[in-house]
Amino acid sequence: MFNKKYSLLIITGLAIDQLSKTAAQKYLAFYRPVKVITGMFHLHLVHNYGAAYGILQNKRLFLISISLAVLLICIIFRNKIANSTLSKTGLSFLLIGTTGNLIDRILRGYVIDFIDIRIFPVFNFADMSIDIGILCLALDIFLYNENDKAKDK
Repeated sequence: MFNKKYSLLIITGLAIDQLSKTAAQKYLAFYRPVKVITGMFHLHLVHNYGAAYGILQNKRLFLISISLAVLLICIIFRNKIANSTLSKTGLSFLLIGTTGNLIDRILRGYVIDFIDIRIFPVFNFADMSIDIGILCLALDIFLYNENDKAKDK
């Protein structure tokens, strides 16, 4: 599963995530969002001590444990999970996102969020990667099941 193509995707994704968070931490200030497209897209520095949508605030060890469990499951079962291009891509993005936010939780004690599209909580590239990964894996399951159903007919 982790051939050169997917390894490069994972390394590049992690680099984008960590470099963008470092830049956000350095150049953005709390309570001073930068308007990129007024009312639609702002850069807004937030330190997230919880998980998505602000749940599980201050549960750092629990969230680190969950992240490590997800990474272990993905790595141990990668050959069973990822057997198509779509599922390999999905698993790669899931690894990028989980690892990116895990690095923040371990090194900083919180996750740096900074992308604000105004209709959703502030997020980062790792969060987007997790969403992309889950979407790819779900599509793969749906398409795989549809193909199996077509073969059975």
